Amino acid sequence: MDLKSPSFELFHLMQSHLITRRKVQYLLLKDPNLEQLLKLKEKHLQHYFKLNSHHAIQLYKYIHDPHNRARNSLLYKEWKPITIYDDDFPQSLSQIPDPPLILYCIGDLSLLNSQMISVIGSRKPSQEASKKIEALLPSLIKHPLTIVSGLAYGIDAMAHQITLRQSGKTIAVLGYGYDHCYPSSHISLQEKIKNKGLILSEYPPNIRPQKWHFPERNRLISGLSKATLIIEATERSGTMITADQSLEQGKDIFVVPDSIFLKQSQGCIKLLKEGAIPITSGEEIINHLSI
Repeated sequence: MDLKSPSFELFHLMQSHLITRRKVQYLLLKDPNLEQLLKLKEKHLQHYFKLNSHHAIQLYKYIHDPHNRARNSLLYKEWKPITIYDDDFPQSLSQIPDPPLILYCIGDLSLLNSQMISVIGSRKPSQEASKKIEALLPSLIKHPLTIVSGLAYGIDAMAHQITLRQSGKTIAVLGYGYDHCYPSSHISLQEKIKNKGLILSEYPPNIRPQKWHFPERNRLISGLSKATLIIEATERSGTMITADQSLEQGKDIFVVPDSIFLKQSQGCIKLLKEGAIPITSGEEIINHLSI
């Protein structure tokens, strides 16, 4: 791995706690290949990253410190991150409004080049939820589409489990580094996906889950996929956040219609009123997407 490449410089920069992804994105508008990064003085760092003088000095020292670069070179070789400069970086993610800059993956990287659909829904699904997924997924898996979800309680976990049980391919997008697992009860499922599918995160492997990570990662679930299938959703939920991001990204949303009296269908009803596509079979999705 080339430690003088833009990929390493981006990785090295992103390991600093002094800056955010969006601040780095601003720098990339001015210096797309980070060719000037090592030439920037404290005052330039202060300007580009909107830092106070103290933090600008700290960042300058961090960037140039040989011990930091040596430590990060070891992590770079160990974690093998995929950056926006790499051929493996998914084209679909580079086109969303707020793209990740780095992905940390473990498992079958070839799935990044497959056709994907996200399957998401309530963390507290109804008793009928697993039947809905089992009815819809076989034709999607057979097509074949890779099933993308977030390894959360409820629908997410069911989607991963049913896909694996039917010998399909699945990607779990995490809101934390893959050395951890949340919820901890899904550690066995996460391990199965690592061995038979792909684990993906924009957070380095050693980063623990934080509450704000999960709304952020939802844009990756929808961003990877050609469309989003919502099995069930309450009106105020992370599923609805992902639905909003799907719309922002110009993706189709498919919804399973259900009873107006079911709490877990209220989000679906709202989406149907707003123009989501009602479906009752996987074949309808395949036909609509023309794939």
